[in-house]
Amino acid sequence: MASKMTPVSLQQMIKGDRKSMITMSDNNAMMKQIHATHAHDGREIDVRPLFQLVEDILNRSTPGVDAIVTTTQTRVETWEDRTQHAGFTAMIDALSHTIDRLSCEIACNSYGGGDAHATTLSIFNMLSSYPWDAKLVLTLAAFALNYGEFWLLAQICSSNQLAKSISILKQVPVLLEHSALLKPRLDAINLLIQAMMDVTNCIIEFKELPPLYINQDVVALSTAMAHISLLLFTGPLGVL
Repeated sequence: MASKMTPVSLQQMIKGDRKSMITMSDNNAMMKQIHATHAHDGREIDVRPLFQLVEDILNRSTPGVDAIVTTTQTRVETWEDRTQHAGFTAMIDALSHTIDRLSCEIACNSYGGGDAHATTLSIFNMLSSYPWDAKLVLTLAAFALNYGEFWLLAQICSSNQLAKSISILKQVPVLLEHSALLKPRLDAINLLIQAMMDVTNCIIEFKELPPLYINQDVVALSTAMAHISLLLFTGPLGVL
């Protein structure tokens, strides 16, 4: 009997309930509040290695992207080359606590049907001292941590008892049971994730341009980065 019950969160996914999402009419007020939280302390972070890790997680956990698995050997060798240096390990050590805090905030919004507006502001407050590109990549890393864990459990719960028990707590079997009903929503999520990754990559490439081509002190640049980041932040929150 219990296995046939549909949780409220699943009903919202099936119906595409977006009441908690940020609407366009909220954007102006939200931008003012977000700018008020921004207090960059001057440090710059090379987010490219972290973004590549996030990209790898999302590519491998996104349902329906089977073509990626065919290049596993090449990807593993390349990825090991990227991570086998002290700088990458030190960066993960420094950022892991922040990513964990963000993932908990996002998970609470997801499971509790929380207010995306309040969650977004909470995230920006946590990341107040970071530059805009780092805010974005750190939030995507937190999203990937939750999303990747869910699909990892979905992939191995049928053959691993520990994964099966944990997946029950996380309601993975319930979602898999209704996978046919959720397919349109999952397909839309896949497209949204790909779009977020493409635009994030463009932002990182933009920040990686030599100083000769871009003046970081231009007010218009900071404003543009803030607007782009806000639009992308609503993506992870919107699919939860």
